[in-house]
Amino acid sequence: MKKSLLVIMIALVTFLVACSGDDQTDNNANEENDVQTLRVAAVESPMTDVVEIAKELLAEDGIEVEVVEMGDYIQPNEALKNKEIDANFSQHVPFMQQFNENADGNLVDVQPIYFANFGLYADGYESIDELPDDITIGIANDPSNVDRSLRLLASHGLIELNEIDGEQYGLDDIIDESHNFSFEQTEIASLSRLYEDVDGVIMNPTHASHLDLTPADDALITEKEDNKFAITLVAREDNADSELIQKLREAMTSEEVREFLTGREGESAVPAF
Repeated sequence: MKKSLLVIMIALVTFLVACSGDDQTDNNANEENDVQTLRVAAVESPMTDVVEIAKELLAEDGIEVEVVEMGDYIQPNEALKNKEIDANFSQHVPFMQQFNENADGNLVDVQPIYFANFGLYADGYESIDELPDDITIGIANDPSNVDRSLRLLASHGLIELNEIDGEQYGLDDIIDESHNFSFEQTEIASLSRLYEDVDGVIMNPTHASHLDLTPADDALITEKEDNKFAITLVAREDNADSELIQKLREAMTSEEVREFLTGREGESAVPAF
């Protein structure tokens, strides 16, 4: 009898220990499941830097951000469309809209973060008044940035543009070009390499920085801040309103991000929030 009772007690203890182990495993699994992950693509600084700041802030809320660095400006949109990532931070809204049109995409803008101070750079000239006629200017070859480059020149009276029904200007819309500029187009990431081959280049601060140039010190003309080309956090229609993306938006519009942007050299990144 005593032996049978001992066997029963041992079996009971073994069962309770096993259950306890299962409960602990479940608790660990639940703790692991509590860590939510966001994959966010960016191309280069300062976009990657902004996402890194947001990553640190969101870690305090148990949200893990994986910064996915990509080599060009098309990959982040392709990856986002294909749900390989959750968001990207690499472009302005017109560039995103052009991708949606060309690739039947469903990307949407979530939050403008900063204005990349687009400018015209020309080696050997101190002011726009010194710039001669009949020169060649390098510009990006995608439609949204052709439009942006022409708007920059027109806003400073260097060309005159035709009225258009759509949202984007093309080279054919130049109706008054008394300076007789020619334009050489290349991929936006290659503009800094074009600098020595043409008379001037219109580019954003990220690419100008490869040449140790800044908008404040070296650009002959720059954009006005009130424009549609702010670098913007982008997600998909199906996840843009999700809690995780909205928390990312909050982190990317934090005071820490603002301080980082305003501290950038040469007015290269102006907060848009």
